[in-house]
Amino acid sequence: MSAKEFRHFINGEWVSSPRTFENRNPADNSLVGMIHEAGEQEVDAAVRAARAALRGPWGKMTVAQRMELLHKVADGIQRRHAEFLAAEVADTGKPVHLASHLDIPRGAANFKVFADLMKNVPTESFMMDTPDGGKAVNYAVRAPRG
Repeated sequence: MSAKEFRHFINGEWVSSPRTFENRNPADNSLVGMIHEAGEQEVDAAVRAARAALRGPWGKMTVAQRMELLHKVADGIQRRHAEFLAAEVADTGKPVHLASHLDIPRGAANFKVFADLMKNVPTESFMMDTPDGGKAVNYAVRAPRG
């Protein structure tokens, strides 16, 4: 039986790279699988795909649509709890009880927190002195980009 391969997911496709390294379970040193190491070519392809996505449907989504999608990701993690738990335990060697009650729920919760943060993040503003003795108002407006 061959080892499981963990490839890159770039632009909707699973991509292999020429270099790999072993991922071993730290608890028992068993081989979890072979990780495809990202090189310059894979990183460049991922950046190109991300930039293209911003010009496509993802970049045109409203905040509400992005929030809904992130909540669906969280729901998917919760629905597939057992799969995520097995992967976390194999990858980190953590006890099942700890990963089950901390890591996996926290992963799902993070997506929900970030989704809710998008609608509630405040703008920042502050006053500063200018070199000519005047005052300037600086402010930041947050707009999701990816």
